Parts: sequence; C-alpha cells; structure tokens
Amino acid sequence: MKIRSANTNDLNQILDLLSLVIRHMDENRLEQWPSWYPNREIIIQDITKNQLFVAEVSGRISGMICLSPEFPSEYESIHWKEKKPKVNSIHRLAVDPNYKTLQLAKLLMSFAEEKAKSEGYTLIRLDTYSLNLAANRFYTKIGYHYCGQINLEFMPEKYNCYEKAI
Repeated sequence: MKIRSANTNDLNQILDLLSLVIRHMDENRLEQWPSWYPNREIIIQDITKNQLFVAEVSGRISGMICLSPEFPSEYESIHWKEKKPKVNSIHRLAVDPNYKTLQLAKLLMSFAEEKAKSEGYTLIRLDTYSLNLAANRFYTKIGYHYCGQINLEFMPEKYNCYEKAI
C-alpha cells in the first residue's frame, strides 16, 4: 500500500472510488454526503491545490483524503477546545469498502496528521454527519474530540465537529 499526492491522471479512478463508496453508504444507510457531492469539480480543485492524497493497493486507488487549511465558515460558530494558531482540516475521506480490513481509513488519517505536523500545523479539525454513527465512532476512537455541531445547507441534520492536537 502506498499513499501519494493525487494528480489529474487519477481523476477517473477517484470518481469510480467515490461512486463505489457512495453506493455502499446508500446501501448501508450510512448518510454523509448529498448525491451530488463530492463531484468532479471539487476533486479537480483538490488536485490542483495539491490537497488530495490517494492510497493505492496493488496499483489501484482504494482510498483518498483531502488535507486543507480551508474549512467552512460555519466552523467559526464552534467553541473549539484548542486555541492553537496553525489549523489544518480533513475533508472527503473515502475508502473502498472492499479494503476495510486493511484499515485504510486509519492509515490515511495517520498520513494526513503526520503531513500536517511536518508542515508546522499543530491541530486538525474535521466534521462528519451526525447520523453517520460509524464515522463518529471512528474519529473518536483515533483520538479526535467532539467540539460541537454545525448546519451545512445541503443536508437536513447537523454535522459533528472534531479536533485533535498533533
């Protein structure tokens, strides 16, 4: 397994991965994203900004994560526990459900944390849909602390916000 920066040559494989992941989430009633998200334009932006990373297993893209200093303006309403100045955020974590046993999600998160730390960041923040119980358990299990909820206009329920000092 190898984690690397995504490039435009990866676009079709990334979109295929997202389609597979979204179908799996729908079949298992794991709500996270609306049907139109993430889309081709968002992924191209992530790649262009050098913020998207992919995990390859046997030469096939099997996971992805976006590590970005950008975050929704709704984060300003959260009473974050940490007041550290150098904050990075994680978006669009997706893993092929066929590779669950490889713990790709945990490996991608560790990669993102180490990369952010090596770039001088001291804190990572993220959000996940409040009804996605599996994702909420996952982030808590790997050391993220719940800090509050935000509303994002494209989903009916709130998103839980988490942070972790790195």
